[in-house]
Amino acid sequence: MRKPSHFTRWATTAATLVGVAVVGPVVTAAPASAAGYGCAGDLSYSKAVYGNRNGYSGKLGTVYDYFDGTYNCSVFVKSAWAGTPSWLTLSIYREPNDGTYDEDSGNFNSYAGPVKIKAPRTCVVEMLDVYSPGGTQAFVGQIGPHSCG
Repeated sequence: MRKPSHFTRWATTAATLVGVAVVGPVVTAAPASAAGYGCAGDLSYSKAVYGNRNGYSGKLGTVYDYFDGTYNCSVFVKSAWAGTPSWLTLSIYREPNDGTYDEDSGNFNSYAGPVKIKAPRTCVVEMLDVYSPGGTQAFVGQIGPHSCG
């Protein structure tokens, strides 16, 4: 199945819908250290992500952002469908957006990332796209801006 382009997903962010039901198991995963995800630094931000598409409204996972003084490094850790492959796309960029970003996409069992960007004294934003194991989009949206400075 072909997934929408990076920029198409960004354009759909403005049209965020609220779902009505959770489909699939929800398992809570404890946050690991930054090094456990391939990041350096300290946790600077975290945000629970809830479904907003096609009837999904429950918690899908959490975005974690780490900062080492120079780079922001983010991961999305699944809580819904943990252990089962499902399509995830996670991007990070500076705000204001200068067109520089890092992205990780694929069928992941537990998390997407790390994605990293050099962003001292600058806000960062993540774009996230989450699909169910059956290929139904459960979330698309922007996380942030955050970690400003």
